[in-house]
Amino acid sequence: MREADILRQLNHDNIVKFVRMIESETRVFLVMELSSGGQLQEYIKERYQNGNPLNDEEASTIMRAIFSAVTHIHSKDIIHRDLKPRNEIFLCGG
Repeated sequence: MREADILRQLNHDNIVKFVRMIESETRVFLVMELSSGGQLQEYIKERYQNGNPLNDEEASTIMRAIFSAVTHIHSKDIIHRDLKPRNEIFLCGG
């Protein structure tokens, strides 16, 4: 419930949108917008394995997007406690 309350506060282009919460007798489900880009870690790994690693400009663009999202959540007195590429979703074209 607390996580849903936190997610409701967030409205940022680089944060997946919270849609709604569904409760059953034994579980709580958080419904989020569809994000089909996959994990950032997998995107970076795939690019590297295909011989086309991220260049400085691409890495900088991704980092600016992450920093912008983190700045937004910090402005709401929220802390992301597990920030790492495996936990971050990469929105292709976003």
